[in-house]
Amino acid sequence: MQILKSIPIVSRIILLTFFTLFFLGSVLSGYITGYLGVDNAYDLKRILVVLFIVCSAVGLLWRPSILIIVPSSFTLWVVASLFILGLLSTLFSLHPFWSFVELANFLLLLCLFYVIGVLIADIGRTAALQYFFGFALFFSICIAVKFFLLLLFHALDNNRPDVHSLVAGFMNVRFFNQLQVMLLPLLCLSFYIEPLKKYKRAAMLVFGMLWLILLQSEARGAVLALVVAAVVVYRFLSTDLRKGFIRPILKAVAFGTLLWLVLIIIIPLFIFDSQIWQLRTNSSGRIDMWIYILQAIPERIGLGYGPMSFAWADARPLPNAHPHNALMQFLYEFGVVAFILATSWSLITLWSKLKRLTLLGEKVGENLSEHLAKNSQSSLETGSHIGIEKDTTDIVLAFALFALWIYAMFDGVIVMPLSQALLVALLALNCRQYEPRVIALPWKVVLMAAVITCAALLIVSLGDTVLNQQLYPRLWLTGIING
Repeated sequence: MQILKSIPIVSRIILLTFFTLFFLGSVLSGYITGYLGVDNAYDLKRILVVLFIVCSAVGLLWRPSILIIVPSSFTLWVVASLFILGLLSTLFSLHPFWSFVELANFLLLLCLFYVIGVLIADIGRTAALQYFFGFALFFSICIAVKFFLLLLFHALDNNRPDVHSLVAGFMNVRFFNQLQVMLLPLLCLSFYIEPLKKYKRAAMLVFGMLWLILLQSEARGAVLALVVAAVVVYRFLSTDLRKGFIRPILKAVAFGTLLWLVLIIIIPLFIFDSQIWQLRTNSSGRIDMWIYILQAIPERIGLGYGPMSFAWADARPLPNAHPHNALMQFLYEFGVVAFILATSWSLITLWSKLKRLTLLGEKVGENLSEHLAKNSQSSLETGSHIGIEKDTTDIVLAFALFALWIYAMFDGVIVMPLSQALLVALLALNCRQYEPRVIALPWKVVLMAAVITCAALLIVSLGDTVLNQQLYPRLWLTGIING
């Protein structure tokens, strides 16, 4: 009995550790890279994620039984098919070792999915969402404070900033933009969870600051993703839920845009005698890479060129180690069958999430009527409406997932370590079906061995002589592989 009581506490500690790695790998990365013998913050992020997955998975496997997520049969079939196709593609890859490394990384992320699912089951979905909100708020505040301090220091030193110089802790501001696309929607949890409503103003203030950073960093894809996702979610909501969703977001966006106009456009004209922001109208080579994939894939249309193969692709128009498009990456590296599976699964999943929102207004109304019929008004005011919270928080999760899906069509969301980890956590938060499982000792040994082997494969590959020293990240910062 004592063990059962301690489980939620341990799960909370593990979840807080998951959030801590984001701080260690970004805000605090400059202070700890030397201690771990790592040369850069990007590789540090990867190592921290791998270590967390191994330690948490091995620790949870010691339990006599656990509640695990049970995805739909369609999802299980798609994941199994993609892995089989990946294995077959690896066998014909130019660099089978690196293809196996990529598959090992995907297996670790699948393990992380189940780890986060166990933690959510232990502490409860509503409590887990509150933890994610707290992380999003505090992490965003830390980033915003550093942003404004750096902006001030640039002004005092008369040092003209660029799009990358005001966000510290990331090798490239685009890596933070990927997190922003997930963090901004998570701040909207303060609209729907009763204990969080007192933080609504603070959350929207931070939302505006993050919006300012998006505009300053010229993150066109991220802005487009958030705007389109918000509009689509708004259109799927019932009339009584639309105002509560869109009005605070519009206020936050207006505040952030005003700050951007003052701090980034107007004031720098007097300090630096020129603008520090410009609107880029080209595709930054993305379209050229996608055309290259369409031209190259007919030669290996069935199984593709192998997992991670874009990192050593010949004659690609840019030296990037990934094509800045998740679906195009599947097409080139896994083949057309995997591309169709990944595209179909993601679109069907998103469509089901959005369709669920159309019935949300009716459900909330029914839940509220039933509650009023069974309970007094005073008991309603105490916050006993968990069922309503569980439904309306789907608005936030749909907003986050749809925005991230759109942004993944323009950036390397599925290849960056912290983005991968937070994406997997969001997918776990969207699952509701759990089953208790007792894992036999032989299976525990097999699972532990598999997780440790995959992690060892990733860590051993760091610093491999095959890696080109050009800083174009994929699995590691030196992500280009010599052909």
